[in-house]
Amino acid sequence: MTTLSELGEFGLIARVTAGLKQGGGVVVGTGDDCAVLRLGNGLLLASCDAFIENIHFKREWASPRDIGWKAAASALSDIAAMGGTALYVLATVGSPKDSDALFVQEVCAGIAESVEACGAALVGGDMTGSPGPLILDIAVLGEVSGGRYLARSGALPGDLLAVTGYPGQSAAGLLALIHGIDAPPLIQAHLRPEPRLAEGRWLARQPGAHAMIDLSDGLLQDLGHIAGRSGVGINVDSDLVPMAPALNGFESTISQPLESLTLSGGEDYELAVALDPADAESLCAAFAAEFGHPLTVVGFAEQGWTGIRLDGQEAGQRGFDHFGAI
Repeated sequence: MTTLSELGEFGLIARVTAGLKQGGGVVVGTGDDCAVLRLGNGLLLASCDAFIENIHFKREWASPRDIGWKAAASALSDIAAMGGTALYVLATVGSPKDSDALFVQEVCAGIAESVEACGAALVGGDMTGSPGPLILDIAVLGEVSGGRYLARSGALPGDLLAVTGYPGQSAAGLLALIHGIDAPPLIQAHLRPEPRLAEGRWLARQPGAHAMIDLSDGLLQDLGHIAGRSGVGINVDSDLVPMAPALNGFESTISQPLESLTLSGGEDYELAVALDPADAESLCAAFAAEFGHPLTVVGFAEQGWTGIRLDGQEAGQRGFDHFGAI
């Protein structure tokens, strides 16, 4: 018998999706942040994300509205990863029958607040009982603007890989909650992430942008998905990965290097994008001028091998795996 911990989250996904038949209207099926579906003359984006108590959140660390906000934000980030516009959200809530009704109402209010902040509409869902923890499942629908989306599979040899903002802040916020460290900006980054929807649409409009993904499982892990889908090798230079000002001095309060947070910490919901090297410098400058936070080159793609390397060496533990050791 092979256990899930031996197979891993992504090994299981590969098994259950192998050989799935796709209909004629499927432009992009399994293996990306969203399915891309042909609908009339347009393209529909569809995705869903589960959010499970004691896996994705703990009640003692988050208000019910924070829980709902983050559940919706993590799902909406998949639309951002394709460069799309979020339109509609459906939410499933499963809770034990002896739960505080007001608590569940506030979770739902947080979902609605997050959806509204992204310009989308909460249009339905399902309420069900749960014998165990609180379970949320968020389905999102969006559209492709201008007929162009960015998938994970478009990176080319020679492309430069860049990341928006500052990865690692959410993981630092989680450590702050675990250890009782007073770090409001980092805790806010963990509890109330903001999907990069406008940034994703802007990047999708740029001809020099070739592939994109959102950072849910960590920079190395998610760049590895681009590498795998694109059939390229990606080298990441750890010295190039930007460090958030809020992380200054944080290393002295925890028992691990900040690099482990910026490279492998998940749930930042920043975007990583593959750029034509001829356009990368101008795109990074234009992005910073447009949004007020950086787009930073952190590595490059090459042919001849597939996977992810850090400073020229094979990367070890790269990020979150639901059935892995972390």
